[in-house]
Amino acid sequence: MDIGELTDATLRDLRRPRDYPAVSVLLPTNRRTPYNPEDPLRLRVTVAEAKRRLEEDPRVTRAARIDVEKQLDAACDEVDLTHSSDGLLVLAAPGEHHVWYLPRSVPQRVVVSDSFLTRNLVAARLVEEPYWALVLSEGETRLWDGAGETLAEATDRGFPVRPAIPDHQDALPGAHFDKVGNHPLSVREEKPVERTRQYMRSVVGALTPVLSREPRPLYVVGLREHIALFEKLCPSPAAITARVESGGAVAKTAHELLDVLQPAFHERRTSRRGDVLRRLSDARGQRLFTSGLDEIWQTVRQGRVALLAVEDHYQVTARVDGNGGHPVRLEEPVEPLTADPAIREDVVDEIVEAALDNGAEVEFVPDDTLAEEDRLAAVLRY
Repeated sequence: MDIGELTDATLRDLRRPRDYPAVSVLLPTNRRTPYNPEDPLRLRVTVAEAKRRLEEDPRVTRAARIDVEKQLDAACDEVDLTHSSDGLLVLAAPGEHHVWYLPRSVPQRVVVSDSFLTRNLVAARLVEEPYWALVLSEGETRLWDGAGETLAEATDRGFPVRPAIPDHQDALPGAHFDKVGNHPLSVREEKPVERTRQYMRSVVGALTPVLSREPRPLYVVGLREHIALFEKLCPSPAAITARVESGGAVAKTAHELLDVLQPAFHERRTSRRGDVLRRLSDARGQRLFTSGLDEIWQTVRQGRVALLAVEDHYQVTARVDGNGGHPVRLEEPVEPLTADPAIREDVVDEIVEAALDNGAEVEFVPDDTLAEEDRLAAVLRY
């Protein structure tokens, strides 16, 4: 499934505990070369590793192993490696399997636990942030419904909006006439300007209820003068996330429009990352900051974390005692890891899930961004 199909309800269901074993298979795929022979080979190798882990795990019964192996095979049969994505997530547990295409690169790994690995779904959904793209032009204005690199024209929300038909007097020659009927030339010159303003008011009127019902980042595309007029008439110009100057965008296909929007997307991600770092810095001054695995493990379980920042590929295998004490890292874990139920293959994923359960914001940042904070940092509620 595409990440755009990931709803809150689906994510909650994927995060719930499963009958052991729940297998998560992650691997990077080649978006730009979808027929790359490395992808099917990597999938076979990674699934074979998952099956080896199941066979060697003393906690896995024969019946459960056979069931999950069948689920893995069924999931692999469903995988379309020509799909345009950067990563693949295959989930399998007794009686179920799921395939997710991810719009971000992921490490190649296998996790066997009593729940699925979902942090990559959370991170991918942030990349696939829903947005509106408003494309302005003199002839018509179109609204596009987007999520990541999926873009479709919205034609059921009062769009496209077109200008009103000019009255019959505007069709008369006028450049060399000082009057047309009872209308002086100066009045005739003002009519196109006012008609343009009225047209843009119609655009604002159509867009306002859309943003009210579904508030999202708004990207406004068009010529500078059209964007400026729209912004002037818009009752809440702060709702505009980015202004993208581009002529002729109204005639572009979804794929062509995505190319036009890419610099704005990049700027949005950079701005969002900068905002996270500013919030962490402000929290230091307010003594509402914490970092590192041990501290965040405790504070997130207490429901004190308001914002959790995690490096993209940070993963820790650790031993956690039964009462939820501090995790003890295993620098060189001995297989089979799952033979000991106290060993968690990815306590960072558990931290992310606990943060979401307690209503915290979760943001992922590039590797080494939080090197001095031991790869994890948080803004506390109190």
